[in-house]
Amino acid sequence: MLTALRVGNLALVEELEFHPGPGLTMLTGETGAGKSLIAGALALLAGGKAQKGQVRRGAPMAYVEGVFDLEDEPGLLRELAEAGVRMGADQVLVLRRELRDEGRGRTLINGLVSSLALLETFGARLLSIQSQDQQRQLARSAFAGEFLDRAAGLESDLQEMANRLAEHQDLQREMAGRRQEVDFARQQMEMWQYQYRELTEAGLDEGEFRALGEQIALGRGSRHLLEAAASCRSSLDEGDWNAVSLLGSAESALAPLADRSESLSAVLGMIRDAAAQAREAATDLERFFDRIELDPARLDELEERDALYRELMRKYAVDVAGLVRLQGDLAERIRRQKCADDDLRALEDRLSVARERVQKQAESLHRRRCEAAPELARRAVAVIRPLALPELDLKFEVEPARSPAGWIELDDVACEVGPRGASRVRLLVKTNRGESFGEAGRIASGGEKSRIHLGLSVVDTPENAKPLLLFDEIDAGLGADNAVPVADLLANLGRRGQVLCITHLPTVAIRGDEHWRVTKAIRGDRTALRMEHIEGEERIRETARLLGGEAIDAIGSESQIDYARQLLAGQQRSGTG
Repeated sequence: MLTALRVGNLALVEELEFHPGPGLTMLTGETGAGKSLIAGALALLAGGKAQKGQVRRGAPMAYVEGVFDLEDEPGLLRELAEAGVRMGADQVLVLRRELRDEGRGRTLINGLVSSLALLETFGARLLSIQSQDQQRQLARSAFAGEFLDRAAGLESDLQEMANRLAEHQDLQREMAGRRQEVDFARQQMEMWQYQYRELTEAGLDEGEFRALGEQIALGRGSRHLLEAAASCRSSLDEGDWNAVSLLGSAESALAPLADRSESLSAVLGMIRDAAAQAREAATDLERFFDRIELDPARLDELEERDALYRELMRKYAVDVAGLVRLQGDLAERIRRQKCADDDLRALEDRLSVARERVQKQAESLHRRRCEAAPELARRAVAVIRPLALPELDLKFEVEPARSPAGWIELDDVACEVGPRGASRVRLLVKTNRGESFGEAGRIASGGEKSRIHLGLSVVDTPENAKPLLLFDEIDAGLGADNAVPVADLLANLGRRGQVLCITHLPTVAIRGDEHWRVTKAIRGDRTALRMEHIEGEERIRETARLLGGEAIDAIGSESQIDYARQLLAGQQRSGTG
């Protein structure tokens, strides 16, 4: 239940606070007083689209805030918790919408910034807004089908329908892609096979390519390397005057004297180390001679191998690692093309199964709609006829959505299929005896559409659902007498839950459990909207104004006031108002 509505800087509203009670609450006021601003504010809390220019001139921001007591809504509380909304022990939910003409607004749920999508989800559960504009919904082609599906509880069937169709469409795309791949591969197959053979016969190996460079460099410079190594080897340990021999002579001359001087002993140690390193270097050079090959034929082989790698890298514009990957990719392309026929047959089988599932789900959905339509029409007629439409007849016509290009059949008719199935639903009415049925959005007058839509909205609201129902001048165009059954219906709804009704008709206004008046006031040089709770004499005078027009001070005003007093007294005696 909505316990408080706070609005600030929204169009004519400077600051406004509204505390509706349970049951049926009436909102009245002079034409242009701004009653529909209240409906607009509530629509924003239900996730409605914000319009540019709604922020009051001179204000940086407008806001709408609704406080809801969810103590009696355990299911909704559970859903809020699952969505991550934190609730306090008081089980109060606060929805807030902030608007800015420049820049994006904000959505807050229980004080935390949230998404507009989440507000739309839960706002629609808390608020249901019916207005004159919504009678246009009757002319919308999808209205009847959506209404029938919702009222018949076909949500899970629709989800299954959408899933089956999506599965079929995914397979169609996969099949089209595979066929395109096969056609392209057929044109490229000869080239792919040639490239694969070329790369395979090359015996590519990244490690080999890296080693080739070093081996070729050594092969090309081996003669110079050997000559330099031989000269060094000779200087170290060959001939009469070599480093090892000279160091040995120096050691022999100094060894007998080393124990007489620490300095000489240290020098002797360095000479001995140098001699050992010279002998070790000579040994390493000997090993180097053994590793170096002076084979021109081998060098030619290495250079040819290196040239092959470089030619392939140039040809395919990738490095050796890329060549190896390309070889693997080519192998996979060739493999896929060889098994293309098997793949296409398997996809065809899967597509056939998916098509059959779509067919069965479309048939099931169509059958359930046909079964639900008569009972739903009966319920709707029972609600709408008392609304000054005693001759109304109504039916939901469920037919296959015929299409020559359709690939689904209902009742042996080719049908167009979509996420909502392959049926076409129309709401047909006749409002006078002897007339033919016609589409409600076309043949019904404005007032008839309002009452038909009102009755349908009542049928569309389950007994266990408790959103706040707002009716914005739903009785427009009705005379006082014809408005009585509408008022009765609103009063019955008020006994089931919380209802707000914006009205100009006294026969409707007197049925409210509470009555609020909307007026305009001048503050300085600005106009502002005001709301006030009225009862007693104030409510009588407002009812009299509704009876006689905008001015109470005109001739006959006293009789209007007396009549208004009698109307309200009669409501109180009957237990309403």
